[in-house]
Amino acid sequence: MHKSNYSNPLQKQCLSLPDLCDDQIRGSVDGVMNAIPVEVMQKIRKIILTGCGDSYMAAHAVIPAFKKYARIFGTEFEAMRCIDVSRCLYLDDQNASATLVVAISASGAPARISEALLRAKHFGAHTMAVTNNPESGAGKSAEYVLFVGTPDFPDPNPGLRNYYASLVSLMLFAARLGEVKGISPLRSVNALSQQIREYTRSFSAALPDMDESMFRLAQHWQCFDGFDMLGDDTDHSTASFIAAKFVEVSGVMCAVCDMENWCHVEFFKSNPTETGTVIVCRSRGADLSRVKETIHQAQCIGRPILLITDSDEDFALSTSSSLCKIPSPPPGFEFLAPILNYVPGALLASYYSALNEIAYFRGGGVWAEANTIRTSRIVNA
Repeated sequence: MHKSNYSNPLQKQCLSLPDLCDDQIRGSVDGVMNAIPVEVMQKIRKIILTGCGDSYMAAHAVIPAFKKYARIFGTEFEAMRCIDVSRCLYLDDQNASATLVVAISASGAPARISEALLRAKHFGAHTMAVTNNPESGAGKSAEYVLFVGTPDFPDPNPGLRNYYASLVSLMLFAARLGEVKGISPLRSVNALSQQIREYTRSFSAALPDMDESMFRLAQHWQCFDGFDMLGDDTDHSTASFIAAKFVEVSGVMCAVCDMENWCHVEFFKSNPTETGTVIVCRSRGADLSRVKETIHQAQCIGRPILLITDSDEDFALSTSSSLCKIPSPPPGFEFLAPILNYVPGALLASYYSALNEIAYFRGGGVWAEANTIRTSRIVNA
Protein backbone atom coordinates (compact mmCIF):
# COMPACT_ATOMS: atom_id res chain seq x y z
CA MET A 1 0.00 0.00 0.00
CA HIS A 2 1.67 3.21 -1.21
CA LYS A 3 1.08 6.37 0.80
CA SER A 4 1.25 8.50 -2.35
CA ASN A 5 -1.99 6.90 -3.54
CA TYR A 6 -3.77 8.38 -0.53
CA SER A 7 -2.55 11.95 -0.70
CA ASN A 8 -5.45 14.28 0.05
CA PRO A 9 -6.30 17.96 0.64
CA LEU A 10 -6.11 17.90 4.44
CA GLN A 11 -2.76 16.09 4.39
CA LYS A 12 -1.41 18.64 1.88
CA GLN A 13 -2.54 21.49 4.13
CA CYS A 14 -0.65 19.96 7.07
CA LEU A 15 2.51 19.58 5.02
CA SER A 16 2.21 23.14 3.69
CA LEU A 17 2.46 24.89 7.06
CA PRO A 18 6.25 25.42 7.08
CA ASP A 19 6.03 27.06 3.64
CA LEU A 20 3.05 29.13 4.76
CA CYS A 21 4.78 30.44 7.87
CA ASP A 22 6.71 33.45 6.56
CA ASP A 23 3.88 34.67 4.32
CA GLN A 24 1.39 34.22 7.15
CA ILE A 25 3.51 36.11 9.64
CA ARG A 26 3.89 38.99 7.18
CA GLY A 27 0.15 39.08 6.61
CA SER A 28 -0.65 38.80 10.30
CA VAL A 29 1.84 41.48 11.37
CA ASP A 30 0.48 43.88 8.78
CA GLY A 31 -3.05 43.12 9.94
CA VAL A 32 -2.17 43.55 13.61
CA MET A 33 -0.39 46.86 13.10
CA ASN A 34 -3.30 48.34 11.13
CA ALA A 35 -6.30 46.88 12.92
CA ILE A 36 -7.09 49.24 15.81
CA PRO A 37 -5.84 52.77 16.56
CA VAL A 38 -3.32 52.97 19.39
CA GLU A 39 -5.47 55.34 21.44
CA VAL A 40 -8.33 52.83 21.41
CA MET A 41 -6.11 49.89 22.35
CA GLN A 42 -4.68 51.78 25.31
CA LYS A 43 -8.13 52.06 26.88
CA ILE A 44 -9.14 48.40 26.52
CA ARG A 45 -9.46 46.59 29.86
CA LYS A 46 -11.53 43.56 28.87
CA ILE A 47 -11.32 41.36 25.76
CA ILE A 48 -13.96 38.80 24.84
CA LEU A 49 -12.87 36.40 22.10
CA THR A 50 -15.47 34.38 20.25
CA GLY A 51 -16.03 32.26 17.18
CA CYS A 52 -17.89 29.26 15.80
CA GLY A 53 -16.40 25.80 15.36
CA ASP A 54 -12.62 25.93 14.86
CA SER A 55 -12.62 29.65 15.60
CA TYR A 56 -13.98 29.13 19.09
CA MET A 57 -11.19 26.62 19.71
CA ALA A 58 -8.71 29.27 18.55
CA ALA A 59 -10.26 31.80 20.94
CA HIS A 60 -9.73 29.46 23.88
CA ALA A 61 -6.21 28.46 22.78
CA VAL A 62 -4.80 32.01 22.68
CA ILE A 63 -5.90 33.20 26.13
CA PRO A 64 -2.45 32.38 27.65
CA ALA A 65 -0.80 34.64 25.06
CA PHE A 66 -3.00 37.56 26.11
CA LYS A 67 -2.22 36.88 29.76
CA LYS A 68 1.51 36.80 29.02
CA TYR A 69 1.69 40.01 27.03
CA ALA A 70 -1.15 42.24 28.20
CA ARG A 71 -2.30 41.24 31.67
CA ILE A 72 -2.26 43.81 34.45
CA PHE A 73 -4.47 44.33 37.47
CA GLY A 74 -8.09 44.72 36.43
CA THR A 75 -7.58 43.45 32.87
CA GLU A 76 -9.63 40.43 31.80
CA PHE A 77 -9.48 38.04 28.84
CA GLU A 78 -12.25 35.54 28.16
CA ALA A 79 -13.25 33.09 25.44
CA MET A 80 -17.02 32.83 24.98
CA ARG A 81 -19.11 30.65 22.71
CA CYS A 82 -20.52 32.66 19.84
CA ILE A 83 -24.16 31.92 20.63
CA ASP A 84 -23.57 33.16 24.19
CA VAL A 85 -22.16 36.43 22.89
CA SER A 86 -24.73 36.90 20.14
CA ARG A 87 -27.81 36.15 22.24
CA CYS A 88 -26.85 36.50 25.94
CA LEU A 89 -24.06 39.10 26.24
CA TYR A 90 -24.84 42.09 28.44
CA LEU A 91 -22.48 45.00 29.08
CA ASP A 92 -23.24 47.91 31.38
CA ASP A 93 -22.55 51.48 30.35
CA GLN A 94 -19.65 51.81 32.77
CA ASN A 95 -17.58 48.98 31.27
CA ALA A 96 -18.70 48.72 27.65
CA SER A 97 -16.38 51.40 26.26
CA ALA A 98 -13.35 49.59 27.74
CA THR A 99 -14.40 46.23 26.26
CA LEU A 100 -13.26 44.78 22.95
CA VAL A 101 -15.22 41.90 21.44
CA VAL A 102 -13.09 39.95 18.97
CA ALA A 103 -15.00 37.70 16.54
CA ILE A 104 -12.90 35.16 14.63
CA SER A 105 -13.91 33.78 11.24
CA ALA A 106 -11.68 33.17 8.23
CA SER A 107 -14.58 33.50 5.81
CA GLY A 108 -16.49 36.05 7.88
CA ALA A 109 -19.69 34.46 6.57
CA PRO A 110 -21.41 32.76 9.55
CA ALA A 111 -24.53 34.64 10.63
CA ARG A 112 -23.76 34.14 14.31
CA ILE A 113 -20.43 35.99 13.96
CA SER A 114 -22.11 39.08 12.55
CA GLU A 115 -24.81 38.83 15.18
CA ALA A 116 -22.23 38.72 17.99
CA LEU A 117 -20.50 41.82 16.65
CA LEU A 118 -23.77 43.70 16.28
CA ARG A 119 -24.87 42.83 19.82
CA ALA A 120 -21.55 43.99 21.27
CA LYS A 121 -21.77 47.20 19.26
CA HIS A 122 -25.34 47.73 20.54
CA PHE A 123 -24.02 47.87 24.12
CA GLY A 124 -21.24 50.30 23.20
CA ALA A 125 -18.29 47.90 23.11
CA HIS A 126 -15.52 48.10 20.54
CA THR A 127 -15.58 45.27 18.03
CA MET A 128 -13.00 43.62 15.79
CA ALA A 129 -13.36 40.87 13.19
CA VAL A 130 -10.35 38.60 12.65
CA THR A 131 -10.88 37.39 9.11
CA ASN A 132 -9.38 36.68 5.71
CA ASN A 133 -12.33 38.41 4.04
CA PRO A 134 -12.79 42.07 5.10
CA GLU A 135 -15.75 42.45 2.73
CA SER A 136 -17.68 39.66 4.45
CA GLY A 137 -20.63 40.08 6.77
CA ALA A 138 -18.31 39.97 9.76
CA GLY A 139 -15.97 42.52 8.24
CA LYS A 140 -18.84 44.91 7.59
CA SER A 141 -20.42 44.36 11.01
CA ALA A 142 -17.24 45.12 12.97
CA GLU A 143 -15.84 48.50 13.94
CA TYR A 144 -12.33 47.27 13.15
CA VAL A 145 -10.91 44.43 11.04
CA LEU A 146 -7.75 42.42 11.55
CA PHE A 147 -7.12 41.11 8.04
CA VAL A 148 -5.00 37.97 8.44
CA GLY A 149 -3.85 37.84 4.81
CA THR A 150 -3.64 34.07 4.36
CA PRO A 151 -2.47 33.16 0.82
CA ASP A 152 -4.73 31.12 -1.43
CA PHE A 153 -4.25 27.35 -1.51
CA PRO A 154 -5.69 24.65 -3.76
CA ASP A 155 -8.40 22.66 -1.96
CA PRO A 156 -8.35 24.83 1.21
CA ASN A 157 -11.08 22.92 3.04
CA PRO A 158 -11.48 21.89 5.83
CA GLY A 159 -9.65 25.02 6.89
CA LEU A 160 -6.52 23.84 8.66
CA ARG A 161 -4.39 26.68 7.25
CA ASN A 162 -7.05 29.13 8.42
CA TYR A 163 -6.76 27.75 11.95
CA TYR A 164 -2.99 28.30 11.89
CA ALA A 165 -3.58 31.83 10.56
CA SER A 166 -6.08 32.69 13.28
CA LEU A 167 -3.78 31.46 16.05
CA VAL A 168 -0.75 33.31 14.69
CA SER A 169 -2.71 36.53 14.19
CA LEU A 170 -4.35 36.49 17.61
CA MET A 171 -1.10 35.79 19.45
CA LEU A 172 0.65 38.58 17.57
CA PHE A 173 -2.27 40.89 18.40
CA ALA A 174 -1.78 40.01 22.07
CA ALA A 175 1.88 41.03 21.79
CA ARG A 176 0.92 44.26 20.04
CA LEU A 177 -1.63 45.05 22.74
CA GLY A 178 1.03 44.57 25.39
CA GLU A 179 3.42 46.89 23.53
CA VAL A 180 0.81 49.62 23.14
CA LYS A 181 -0.28 49.45 26.77
CA GLY A 182 3.34 49.55 27.97
CA ILE A 183 3.09 46.14 29.66
CA SER A 184 5.43 44.29 27.30
CA PRO A 185 8.70 45.51 25.77
CA LEU A 186 8.74 47.30 22.45
CA ARG A 187 9.31 44.96 19.48
CA SER A 188 7.48 42.15 21.25
CA VAL A 189 5.61 41.51 17.99
CA ASN A 190 8.88 41.03 16.12
CA ALA A 191 10.32 38.81 18.85
CA LEU A 192 7.20 36.64 18.93
CA SER A 193 7.21 36.40 15.13
CA GLN A 194 10.70 34.93 15.27
CA GLN A 195 9.68 32.37 17.88
CA ILE A 196 6.72 31.32 15.73
CA ARG A 197 9.12 30.86 12.80
CA GLU A 198 11.46 28.78 14.93
CA TYR A 199 8.67 26.56 16.21
CA THR A 200 7.19 26.05 12.74
CA ARG A 201 10.60 25.24 11.24
CA SER A 202 11.10 22.58 13.89
CA PHE A 203 7.99 20.86 12.54
CA SER A 204 9.35 21.03 9.00
CA ALA A 205 12.07 18.52 9.85
CA ALA A 206 9.65 16.28 11.75
CA LEU A 207 6.81 16.22 9.22
CA PRO A 208 8.01 13.41 6.90
CA ASP A 209 8.25 10.86 9.73
CA MET A 210 5.04 12.19 11.28
CA ASP A 211 3.22 11.81 7.98
CA GLU A 212 4.46 8.25 7.53
CA SER A 213 3.60 7.14 11.06
CA MET A 214 0.08 8.59 10.88
CA PHE A 215 -0.50 6.82 7.57
CA ARG A 216 0.53 3.51 9.12
CA LEU A 217 -1.66 4.11 12.17
CA ALA A 218 -4.63 5.02 9.97
CA GLN A 219 -4.37 1.62 8.33
CA HIS A 220 -4.74 -0.02 11.75
CA TRP A 221 -7.57 2.30 12.79
CA GLN A 222 -9.50 2.57 9.51
CA CYS A 223 -12.23 0.16 10.64
CA PHE A 224 -12.99 2.04 13.87
CA ASP A 225 -16.39 3.72 13.98
CA GLY A 226 -15.76 6.04 16.92
CA PHE A 227 -13.01 8.09 18.53
CA ASP A 228 -12.30 9.97 21.76
CA MET A 229 -10.03 13.04 21.75
CA LEU A 230 -8.59 14.07 25.12
CA GLY A 231 -6.75 17.17 26.29
CA ASP A 232 -6.60 19.54 29.24
CA ASP A 233 -6.27 23.34 29.29
CA THR A 234 -5.38 24.61 25.79
CA ASP A 235 -4.70 21.00 24.74
CA HIS A 236 -8.49 20.63 24.96
CA SER A 237 -8.71 23.10 22.05
CA THR A 238 -6.27 20.92 20.12
CA ALA A 239 -8.27 17.78 20.91
CA SER A 240 -11.44 19.57 19.79
CA PHE A 241 -9.82 20.69 16.54
CA ILE A 242 -8.64 17.15 15.76
CA ALA A 243 -12.14 15.82 16.44
CA ALA A 244 -13.62 18.47 14.16
CA LYS A 245 -11.35 17.42 11.30
CA PHE A 246 -12.33 13.77 11.75
CA VAL A 247 -16.03 14.63 11.59
CA GLU A 248 -15.69 17.02 8.65
CA VAL A 249 -13.64 14.72 6.45
CA SER A 250 -15.21 11.38 7.37
CA GLY A 251 -18.44 11.87 9.34
CA VAL A 252 -17.20 9.48 12.04
CA MET A 253 -18.43 9.97 15.61
CA CYS A 254 -15.96 11.76 17.90
CA ALA A 255 -16.19 12.82 21.52
CA VAL A 256 -13.95 15.45 23.12
CA CYS A 257 -13.12 15.34 26.81
CA ASP A 258 -10.58 16.31 29.45
CA MET A 259 -8.71 13.60 31.35
CA GLU A 260 -10.82 13.80 34.48
CA ASN A 261 -14.21 13.57 32.81
CA TRP A 262 -13.01 10.83 30.48
CA CYS A 263 -12.10 8.73 33.51
CA HIS A 264 -15.56 9.44 34.97
CA VAL A 265 -17.73 8.88 31.90
CA GLU A 266 -16.27 7.99 28.49
CA PHE A 267 -14.26 5.20 30.12
CA PHE A 268 -17.46 3.15 30.22
CA LYS A 269 -18.19 3.23 26.49
CA SER A 270 -18.82 -0.12 24.84
CA ASN A 271 -16.44 -1.63 22.25
CA PRO A 272 -13.27 -0.24 23.87
CA THR A 273 -10.92 -2.17 21.57
CA GLU A 274 -12.50 -0.47 18.52
CA THR A 275 -12.57 3.11 19.82
CA GLY A 276 -9.50 5.10 18.88
CA THR A 277 -8.30 7.32 21.73
CA VAL A 278 -6.12 10.35 20.96
CA ILE A 279 -4.48 12.03 23.95
CA VAL A 280 -2.70 15.38 23.68
CA CYS A 281 -0.37 16.59 26.43
CA ARG A 282 2.78 18.63 26.79
CA SER A 283 6.02 18.52 28.72
CA ARG A 284 5.95 20.00 32.20
CA GLY A 285 2.16 20.15 32.05
CA ALA A 286 0.40 20.36 35.40
CA ASP A 287 -1.80 17.44 34.36
CA LEU A 288 0.98 14.91 33.61
CA SER A 289 0.22 12.63 36.56
CA ARG A 290 -3.44 12.49 35.53
CA VAL A 291 -2.47 11.83 31.91
CA LYS A 292 -0.44 8.83 33.00
CA GLU A 293 -3.33 7.49 35.08
CA THR A 294 -5.71 8.02 32.17
CA ILE A 295 -3.43 6.11 29.81
CA HIS A 296 -3.16 3.24 32.29
CA GLN A 297 -6.93 3.18 32.77
CA ALA A 298 -7.51 3.17 28.98
CA GLN A 299 -4.97 0.47 28.33
CA CYS A 300 -6.49 -1.77 31.00
CA ILE A 301 -9.71 -1.99 28.97
CA GLY A 302 -7.94 -2.40 25.64
CA ARG A 303 -8.34 1.11 24.24
CA PRO A 304 -6.03 1.78 21.24
CA ILE A 305 -4.15 4.98 22.08
CA LEU A 306 -2.31 7.64 20.13
CA LEU A 307 -0.35 9.92 22.47
CA ILE A 308 0.72 13.24 20.94
CA THR A 309 3.29 14.97 23.14
CA ASP A 310 6.60 16.78 23.27
CA SER A 311 7.35 15.26 26.67
CA ASP A 312 10.17 12.82 27.41
CA GLU A 313 8.21 11.34 30.33
CA ASP A 314 7.73 7.58 30.54
CA PHE A 315 4.00 7.07 29.94
CA ALA A 316 4.26 3.27 30.17
CA LEU A 317 2.65 2.77 26.77
CA SER A 318 1.71 -0.77 25.83
CA THR A 319 2.59 -2.37 22.50
CA SER A 320 -0.93 -1.61 21.25
CA SER A 321 -0.44 2.11 21.90
CA SER A 322 1.34 4.61 19.63
CA LEU A 323 3.48 7.63 20.47
CA CYS A 324 3.87 10.64 18.19
CA LYS A 325 6.67 12.77 19.59
CA ILE A 326 6.42 16.36 18.39
CA PRO A 327 8.84 19.30 18.73
CA SER A 328 8.61 21.54 21.79
CA PRO A 329 7.92 25.26 21.53
CA PRO A 330 10.93 27.49 22.27
CA PRO A 331 11.67 27.87 26.01
CA GLY A 332 9.57 30.61 27.53
CA PHE A 333 7.04 30.36 24.69
CA GLU A 334 5.21 27.21 25.72
CA PHE A 335 1.90 28.96 24.97
CA LEU A 336 2.74 28.51 21.25
CA ALA A 337 2.00 24.76 21.42
CA PRO A 338 -1.57 25.01 20.01
CA ILE A 339 -0.24 26.58 16.81
CA LEU A 340 0.97 23.16 15.62
CA ASN A 341 0.34 20.31 18.06
CA TYR A 342 -2.83 19.31 16.19
CA VAL A 343 -0.89 18.33 13.05
CA PRO A 344 -0.46 14.58 13.82
CA GLY A 345 -4.16 14.21 14.61
CA ALA A 346 -5.15 16.08 11.44
CA LEU A 347 -2.89 13.83 9.37
CA LEU A 348 -4.49 10.79 10.97
CA ALA A 349 -7.95 12.15 10.12
CA SER A 350 -6.87 12.82 6.54
CA TYR A 351 -5.69 9.26 5.97
CA TYR A 352 -8.68 7.74 7.78
CA SER A 353 -10.91 9.54 5.27
CA ALA A 354 -8.74 8.67 2.26
CA LEU A 355 -8.41 4.98 3.14
CA ASN A 356 -12.16 4.69 3.61
CA GLU A 357 -12.84 6.73 0.45
CA ILE A 358 -15.16 9.14 2.24
CA ALA A 359 -16.05 12.53 0.73
CA TYR A 360 -15.34 15.61 2.81
CA PHE A 361 -18.43 17.23 4.38
CA ARG A 362 -20.53 14.23 3.30
CA GLY A 363 -20.11 15.22 -0.35
CA GLY A 364 -22.51 18.14 -0.23
CA GLY A 365 -26.02 17.31 -1.39
CA VAL A 366 -28.60 17.42 1.38
CA TRP A 367 -25.85 18.21 3.89
CA ALA A 368 -25.10 21.47 2.10
CA GLU A 369 -28.76 22.28 1.41
CA ALA A 370 -29.78 21.85 5.06
CA ASN A 371 -26.89 23.85 6.50
CA THR A 372 -27.93 27.16 8.11
CA ILE A 373 -24.52 28.47 9.24
CA ARG A 374 -24.65 31.34 6.78
CA THR A 375 -28.40 31.76 6.41
CA SER A 376 -29.52 31.67 10.04
CA ARG A 377 -31.66 34.68 10.95
CA ILE A 378 -29.75 37.44 12.71
CA VAL A 379 -31.65 38.62 15.75
CA ASN A 380 -31.18 42.24 16.77
CA ALA A 381 -29.66 42.86 20.21
